[in-house]
Amino acid sequence: MTGARIRMLLVGVEGSEFRLAAEMARENGAEVFTADGIEPALERLRSDGADIVMIDVCFDIAVFLERMRGERLGAPVIACGIDAPAPVAVAAIRAGARDYLPLPPERALIAAAIETIAHRISGPIEIDALVGHTVADVERELILHTLERCHGNRTSASTILGISVRTMRNKLRTFIEAGIPVSPAA
Repeated sequence: MTGARIRMLLVGVEGSEFRLAAEMARENGAEVFTADGIEPALERLRSDGADIVMIDVCFDIAVFLERMRGERLGAPVIACGIDAPAPVAVAAIRAGARDYLPLPPERALIAAAIETIAHRISGPIEIDALVGHTVADVERELILHTLERCHGNRTSASTILGISVRTMRNKLRTFIEAGIPVSPAA
């Protein structure tokens, strides 16, 4: 991981799975804050900010995201939950969450998300090498390199890129159809 220390806000009822996620994040160098509801989470974002927010799907994620946007509180939001049914996870993503992370979390997924956010905040992205390439070419390379870095784990790569797993799979299908080699699934 880079020298940047990210600030992660976990929004959920204090419990073993959220405590485990917090411990994993701390082990990977994140500064972790917790909130037990939408109002305390918004207060924490106003006072301290955050580089990433993980919120339990038991809360109204659409309302939370709308309030964040209304107050111009910017941070990527990942919905998470314990044994949440698929329609709940889909609703969270449709409301604007970047992705859904089932709890208990995988250590590698937490580490990858933290590393990606740390790289984003550690300094400007080198863009000179991208000049002269189409957006489609840059997107393809970004997806393929992220997937390779995640050892073929589509869920991890999707979370890092801020896209849904379905979008990731659709993109990979088009790459394969075009004859572009893709890392095998983990």
